[in-house]
Formats: sequence, C-alpha cells, structure tokens
Amino acid sequence: MKIAYLINDMYGIGGTIRTVANQAAALSARHEVEIVSVFRHRATPSLPVPPGVTLRPLVDVRNHDGRTGAEGRPLYEGSELAGLPPVLFPPEDTRGSAHSRLTDRRLEEYLSTTDADVVVGTRPGLNIAIARAAPDRVVKVGQEHLTYDQHSEALRRVMAAEYPGLDAFVTVTEADARTYRRKMPLPGVRLLSIPNSVPAPPFTTHGHNSRTIVSAGRLAPSKRHDLLVQAFATVSEDFPDWTLRIYGRGSKRAALAKLVASLGLQDRVWLMGPHPHVEEAWAQGAFAAVTSSEEPFGMTIVEAMRSGLPVVSTDCPHGPASIIRDREDGLLVPNRSVPGIAEGLAELMADDQLRHRMAMAALAGSERFDPVNVVRRHEELFADLSGHPLTASDVAVHVPAPRAEPVPEARPSCRVRAGADGVVTLFFTEPPDLVELVRAGKRVTLAPDWRGQVVVDASQELLSSVTWDVMRIDGDRTTPVRDVEIHQHGFPLSPRRTERLSLVLPSRSAKGNLLLHVRRSLHHAEVEHVESADGLITVQGRVLGREEADARARMVVRLGSAPNTMREFSAPVAQGGLFTAVVDPEAVVRGRHGDSEKWEMRLVLSDGTEHTVGRHLSGVVGYKKIIEYPAQNVHPDAGPGSRVRPYYTVNDRLGLVTSPLALTVEVEDVRVRPVGRGDRLRFVFRLAEPLPEGVECAVEVVRGTSAGQRHPLTPDGDRLSGVLPLLSRREYQGVEGLRASWQLRLLAGPAGALGQVKAKGIAEHTSRRWNHGPYVRSVTVAPLGNGDLKVTAADVHVWEAVGRRLR
Repeated sequence: MKIAYLINDMYGIGGTIRTVANQAAALSARHEVEIVSVFRHRATPSLPVPPGVTLRPLVDVRNHDGRTGAEGRPLYEGSELAGLPPVLFPPEDTRGSAHSRLTDRRLEEYLSTTDADVVVGTRPGLNIAIARAAPDRVVKVGQEHLTYDQHSEALRRVMAAEYPGLDAFVTVTEADARTYRRKMPLPGVRLLSIPNSVPAPPFTTHGHNSRTIVSAGRLAPSKRHDLLVQAFATVSEDFPDWTLRIYGRGSKRAALAKLVASLGLQDRVWLMGPHPHVEEAWAQGAFAAVTSSEEPFGMTIVEAMRSGLPVVSTDCPHGPASIIRDREDGLLVPNRSVPGIAEGLAELMADDQLRHRMAMAALAGSERFDPVNVVRRHEELFADLSGHPLTASDVAVHVPAPRAEPVPEARPSCRVRAGADGVVTLFFTEPPDLVELVRAGKRVTLAPDWRGQVVVDASQELLSSVTWDVMRIDGDRTTPVRDVEIHQHGFPLSPRRTERLSLVLPSRSAKGNLLLHVRRSLHHAEVEHVESADGLITVQGRVLGREEADARARMVVRLGSAPNTMREFSAPVAQGGLFTAVVDPEAVVRGRHGDSEKWEMRLVLSDGTEHTVGRHLSGVVGYKKIIEYPAQNVHPDAGPGSRVRPYYTVNDRLGLVTSPLALTVEVEDVRVRPVGRGDRLRFVFRLAEPLPEGVECAVEVVRGTSAGQRHPLTPDGDRLSGVLPLLSRREYQGVEGLRASWQLRLLAGPAGALGQVKAKGIAEHTSRRWNHGPYVRSVTVAPLGNGDLKVTAADVHVWEAVGRRLR
C-alpha cells in the first residue's frame, strides 16, 4: 500500500511530529510512505525524516515579503490567495488563522491527484479537509492527537458534521474513544483507539545516580511546569545535590524564568530550551517528571520509560494512567497538586533502590509501545478498509527486546560517546580519511584508528578552551560532521572527586553539525551556587584538586577590555576546597558609573596560583542561555547609576557585566508649539526633578516621517527644550490643510546608552500659531500607553478656528 500522512508542519518539534515520524518509519518497512506537510518554515526538518519516507511540503512560508491580507495573513509565496481566509480548512481549528485560500488550493490539488491508497489526517482541520475533498477511491482516516474535551464547541460542531465523511477515526486512548462514542456518534465510521508508538532509543539509562530530574515538552499552560518548579522548591533543601532540567520551548518560558528567579533556584532549575533528540536528554536523568493538567496520551512519558526512566506524573485525563503502572514503573500523583507532586518527587529522590527497580520495570513495560507492536494495528485497519488483506507473515506478532544499538538502516553516520573521563570518541559508520577540528584559523588534525574511531582528548592534544567545529576530510573534500548521535554518560561529575579540568563536551549547531566544546584549565574553581541579592553577589564553589584551607585567597574581578583594571574581594577557601567570595557591586563600578563593560573573574590563592571560575562538571554547555541571575543596582550620589549582573560567558565561565541604570525621572508636563513660519516645532519637557550631571537627552521619532532620527534636547534645571524640524521636509512645504502625526520617544542617559523616559501621566495639550492666509496651524501632544508621545500638526481654517474659540 501507499500511505500518506497529512500534517500541519513537519518542520518543527512536537509530540504529533514525533508520532507521525515513528508511524511512518515502522510502516515504511513494508509500504510506501509519504509525509505531506502543509507548511514549510525552514530548509530542513528539526527532527529527521525516517529513511525511505518521502517528505512533501505544500506551502513555503519562509521569507515572505512582509505584505499582508485579511486578518493580517502574510502573503506567502507572494500569492494574493494567501491573504484570504480558508474555506476548505475550517477556521474553527486553532490553526485556522495560519491557513488561507492558498493552503486550501494546495490541499485540494494534492488530495485530488494523490495516488495514495490511504490518507491519514493528524488534526481536526486536516481530518475535515480530507473528509471534504479526498475522492472516494482513497481510504480516509482521521487521527486525534488531543482529546474531545480540548476542542472548542464551535470546532466540535464542524467535526460532527464532517467526520461522517471519514472511513475511520482513531484516538490514542480508549477513554477518549468512549467519550467520542458517547458525545459524537459517527455512523458508518470505524472508531477505535491505537496508542502512539515510540521506538527503542539507541541507549538507555537505569535510574543511575545522576541526581537530575528531567522534564520535556512544550512550555505551554496545560503542561503546568510552574507546578513542577514549585513542588521542586518545597523539597529542594532536603535534597541539595539534585537539579531539575526542563527541556522545550513555548509561551510560558518567560513566566517560568521569572518563577525560578523569584524562588532563587537559578542554580537548581534549568530551562534548557528545545532538544532535537530528546532521548539524549532522558539519558542524563535519574527519573522524569510530567505535571500536565491534561494529557491526550503522554508521548514524553513513554519516551522516558523507553529510555529506562521511571516517571512521576500527575494523574490527569486521559493518558498517564493508561501508560504508568502506579508504584511499579512510576508514580501517579494528584492532578494540579503542588504537595502531591512534591511528595512524588521526594519519594524517588530519597530511594536509590526504588528508582532502580522502577527503571527496570519501565524499560520492560514500555515495550508494548514499540512501533513494531503498535503499527500492526494500523496495518490491520488500513488493509481492512482498502481491501488489501495482510498475509500470515504480516500479522505475526513480533515483540522486540530492548536493543542497545539502532537497526543498521537507522544508524547515524557518526556516534559520539562522551565519558566521565572527559574524553570523546567518534564512531563513524564510514570512517573519513582524517578528522579536523577548526576554530578561528586554528586547525587540529586527527586520524581514525584501525577501527575507524577518532579519540579527542583535550589534555593530549592541548586543545584551547573554545568551541571547535568538527570536519571530516575524504580525499580533497571537506564537509561538516552531521547526522550524529550523542551519548554522554557519567555526568554530572563530582567536584570533590575531580582532580583537574579537562573535558570535551559534544553538542550540535543550529544546522545540526557536530560541535566539541573544550573545557580545560590547569587550575579551576567549579561554581556551585551564585546569589545576587541585598546589594551583594555571593559566589560559592569548590577548588578542584585541593583539600587544604587558604584563608587569604581572593576573588579578582578584572576588566575584560583593560586587564590592568581590577578589583579584589576576600574569598577564603575552607578545608576540602570549598570557597566563598562576596563581591560588592559598588566597588566594581566605582569610578566607572554608566559604562557598559564585561569583567572576568579569577580565584587567586595566597601562593599566587590563579584559577578559572566557571560551571563545567555537569556536562552542560551554554549556561548563558540557561541561567540568568538578577542584577544589583548601584545608585551614586551624582550621575547615572549602574546595574551589575553575574553572567556566564560563551565558554561557561562566570563573569560580571555592568550597564547604565535606567533613569526613573518623572515627566510632569510637555508643551509643543509651532515656531518660525510654522515649519518647526519647539518642545519643552518639565520634569519632576533636575537630571543628574552628565546626562544627555534626545527625542527619537518612532513613527511618522523621519522615523529613526534623533534630535538633541538641552537641559535647563528641571526642563528640557529643543526645536525639532519635523515639518521642514519638502512634502510639507506650501501644503494647505496640512495634517501629520508622529510617535515620539523621550530618551535620557549617559552618552551612547540613552534609555526611554516615559511620559504617561501628562495632560493632552494643544498650541496654535496664526499664519498668513486662511489657516491656523495647531499642534497637539498626547501621551500613549507605553510612555511615548503622539504629536499631531494640523492646519485649521481661520473661520473654523474663530468659531471654536467663540464657543
């Protein structure tokens, strides 16, 4: 058979995308499989398309020209049809605003010409499009990847009207199938449930003592990661060596980051961003946590279990209870309950033997979701509906054992193994002649051994502590190493047991190319905790390879652009190598207020030995995007103040960044009047108090003619004034009945770092100037909600103006 899956966007990351990829990969062993993606928003998919499966996009949404149509629809591919709302695809679907008459046309063209025997829709809008437009010769199957209750009433009405045009409708849980049978009877439609499938990962973990909790999924309201963070906070003090990693992207990231900061958990709860190969993230954990308030199935639960992790999950509708066997391979905890989630986390955090037992049970029990087992049910459905009966060998039950290696056809071109010894080994399916590490003009060439393996050891090669691109050389051809599988094991390393810093940590670039991050230092102090509060910055950690105390150790903060400029703070080292440094931000910026600068940090012992300071032993790279510490504000007696914030560099070393402190001056009144021949406007801003010395001021045109230009203002006590040539442009000269408006922004601050001064509380004001001729030129200034100003210049006929004054 030829089977086609119709999906909204195969180029992103999400549960439906992974499910379609898994089903397509399993079916492609005996059938021709095609994935049809309505949208294409990037050159290549974020998740790899299975070998032997064809990917066909319908509408390319990259680099549209910026023009829009109805309801702000972008004119993708420059087509006017893209600006019109859809008719075939129902606007009641939550993706209706992205669809258009152009997507309708492409869907109709595809469905009317496809040679597929079976077409499978993967969301309500696409199921409806198939029911409406696919010809009778095609078997029409709709899949439900959410639940009945998650759809709006308006959408459910359209589904009830159109779904009878399908041949079959498949939910992922029997509970949801029962709901549909009760609330949306579909006469003549085969209604059944088939769970999602998850292939065995290339490597597994067994509840080892990584002391890391892993959660993965969209950062969306229904996933309730906020409850997970709060639950972890309630038990974190009882388990000080545990951390929580949350993988994913979504609308709630900013709110989660704010919550983490408010709880002071920046060093314990990490927002890791999306991961294109989530099985690699699971392998870093001791167990997984899922705290959704509703879960149609629970792909992440099965993925974690297939990786050998027990799962703590809320017992929400509908999926978790159909996957987890409570207290055997995981824990079901009360839905939407912070105390309940916390109790489940604490139970697994406290008991190594329980975690190990549940890990083995999760690994064995999750085999029922292997694609080989699940796809047979899809095959039987498709064969029965299409009239292509399966043979005896096709329907034979095959229950695969967990496999340590991927099947040959799915094997990546390069497997990367990073161990706790800091050494990385590259295993190539087809070994290159040479491997070259490249960075900013530097090149290090390595040769594969007789097995085709390449060993990268930072201490042996004396590699610089930077990020290296990995290239393979085949004859005279040099190409990036990509299509990689990364297995890190043994992390995080214990600072107490690590004598020296020499690590090679693998990752991928945005394009999927292999990167190797070298972390090497003869003397290093590993950061364990940073606190930025109450006007001070406290750094705690451990000096690697040192047991004896040093009361005279100090933290040296050195200006990056001028290394001779430095500040020193006491940082005593206790027995066992533990150190504590308290940095005073006021001392850092003294004499340098208002400057934007970066400062390096080094721990210097009493014998003069200088140690790098950073965070490396967890095996994670890119803390600059993961951890954000709060800034400390320093207010001098005169002049602009400064913000001082701890941050991680691109090489994960700890430093400080200073920046000007935004002014908090209040604008009490703004007056604007025409001057000269009415072609210039004079502005006077009255402030609640005089500005500090050394502050520059300007007005920036945000919208309107001359947008982007800045015009200086002159301070005089508590007033700022200036004449702006907003009406001096040629198109305004000699115009009768002129009307023009601008959005203006008041800026103030040190030179080169002006910030917005908001003017929200001022009263609207109009000024007029009598010109020669029949017109009066008036100028009105009014506040906008964001603190900007709207200034409107208009010519009013004299008699009309007189009439207004007399009234």
